[in-house]
Amino acid sequence: MTNHSLLLLPNPRELTLSEGFFHIPATGSIVLANATDRNAMPAARKLQQVISQVLQLSLPLSIGTRSAVLSVCNFSYNPELPAQGYEILVEESGISVFYSSPEAAFYAVATLKQLVEQSGRTIPKLHIRDEPDFGARGVMIDISRNKIPKQETLYRIVDLMADLKMNQLQLYIEGSPFAYESFPQVSELETPITGEEILLLDAYCRERYIELVPNQNSFGHMEDWLSRPEFNQLAEIPEGFMLPEEMYAADFYPEGLFMRAGTFHTEDPAVVSLLGKMYDDLLPYFSSNQFNVGCDETYELGLGKSKALAETQGKGRLYLSFLQKIHELVVSRGKTMQFWGDIIIQYPELIAELPKNIIAMEWGYTAEHPFEADTKKFRDAEIPFYVCPGTNSWNSLTGRSDNMLANLRSAAIHGRNNGAIGYLITDWGDFGHWQHLPVSYAGFVYGAAVAWSVDTNQQADVTGYLNRSVFQDQSENIGQLLLDLGNYYKLESPIIRSNDTEMSMLLRCNLDNVLMVEQLTEEHFERLEVYIKQIDGRLDGLSLKCDDAELVLKELKNGIHFVKHAIQLGRIKRMLASEPQLIDPLFITEQIKDLDLLLHQYRQLWTERNRLGGLEQSTSKLIRLRSQYENLTAILSGSAKK
Repeated sequence: MTNHSLLLLPNPRELTLSEGFFHIPATGSIVLANATDRNAMPAARKLQQVISQVLQLSLPLSIGTRSAVLSVCNFSYNPELPAQGYEILVEESGISVFYSSPEAAFYAVATLKQLVEQSGRTIPKLHIRDEPDFGARGVMIDISRNKIPKQETLYRIVDLMADLKMNQLQLYIEGSPFAYESFPQVSELETPITGEEILLLDAYCRERYIELVPNQNSFGHMEDWLSRPEFNQLAEIPEGFMLPEEMYAADFYPEGLFMRAGTFHTEDPAVVSLLGKMYDDLLPYFSSNQFNVGCDETYELGLGKSKALAETQGKGRLYLSFLQKIHELVVSRGKTMQFWGDIIIQYPELIAELPKNIIAMEWGYTAEHPFEADTKKFRDAEIPFYVCPGTNSWNSLTGRSDNMLANLRSAAIHGRNNGAIGYLITDWGDFGHWQHLPVSYAGFVYGAAVAWSVDTNQQADVTGYLNRSVFQDQSENIGQLLLDLGNYYKLESPIIRSNDTEMSMLLRCNLDNVLMVEQLTEEHFERLEVYIKQIDGRLDGLSLKCDDAELVLKELKNGIHFVKHAIQLGRIKRMLASEPQLIDPLFITEQIKDLDLLLHQYRQLWTERNRLGGLEQSTSKLIRLRSQYENLTAILSGSAKK
């Protein structure tokens, strides 16, 4: 390996390469310089494991420097280094690691791991000084929209996060993905994560210096609870409501969008009692002293039971008052409260009234999201805040790469500039969670890089890291393939679809909804078809050596299948809109067979990484589409007979 080919992710803040090398000897030790360096033992053992796995060398651990011990890598505590900061010095005589904390030593080893993987036993002489821009750097996984990962899937994500120097994981909970012991009836038809499994995951995270932060929505997004008879009376509008027209795409919902009851009635004391019991079921299984209570998208607040109160006090004041009640619940349980900031940001005059020991989570998923303006509002009110961009995997089938990269970058730049204390990459699963896990990896990787150091990672080599460290692709092509696959949306119509792609929308709306294709021409479908077939053809050239290589290829193939089926569906809709009499029933029959194959493969892949509960709901819109295909076939066949 030559010096110029060295590639690290995240890129360190300072890296100086020198002439010469250190050759790792077959005999030698990993040394903790003093007895006080015992707190770096997890990092030292991690390095020991890396050297064993990559170089097949067995190096013992040693405490204290002495002439009889040949030091391969020496760990020394340096209190002068910044929080989470470390320094690596590679000289011809060996490697020295200086660290400010045990986690900083662990981050240094994450860098050394990449050096060993790329250089083998001959490490180039270098000097690295490094520290993160954001104290908290995390990932939030949606486990509430049908897809609840198996325990081993969560461990895989945690291992990836550890390699990327991330230190916080949240599992988004609404509904029943967690087994509440006080409410067994809520999850009796599901396969939820149990408290014991959270304990095991929490321990697994702590071993890697990752904080598992509990996350449970507590205000809006309570549909699965409020739809149950025993809780329905706690809703602001128990019977449900029609979402205002400006809040949805009219061509997607031509008859309007009915919403189940999803927001709590803020003035009912039974709501606070219920939340307290839910918290007492959930929180004891987490060692974290933080708690994300959600409270986003309270759509019907002030439109039902509390309408009169909202008219006199103001909807913003009503929201803040209930947020303060939740805050009391959280503080009384010894936690620091995180909450989504999308509602309070609409009432900037109230931000200063938030408790100062609260953390606002400023989220937004478009390249144009106003992170700069919004974060200034929290900064000026002296409210600690995170920036929360997203992977853009949801509602996309295979991603929205360019938008994702711009969104992650913007959040990092403006978050850092305005003093954010954290950076949380969100990975949602709206409308069935159809995207497969590898679709999100590019977002995890790039987000981790810019969260660590904005200035040195805006052009981070995401594809190279995916090729080498995630998928071990000897062809070095899967990274670019994933980004290209996530850019098919750029060939759709010029309509801006926030957090969505039109191919995904086509699969989710009714077959007779032809408004969706008014802006999509045959030229659009031809370009999409050529593009996606070209990417499909590139799969055969990949040479993955990761332990789940076969599964990854099948998942990408299935994601491509989703897009291909949607293209044909779009063509059917165009014919339904213009010349339905010319549709060949055999064409629809073939589409049914194709959908059956797609569903069969999707179900098989689901069970590889995820629990069975939720699969039926995830496929429900595709099953509905199949039934509508059959109805159309019957109609067309009847017309043909006449």
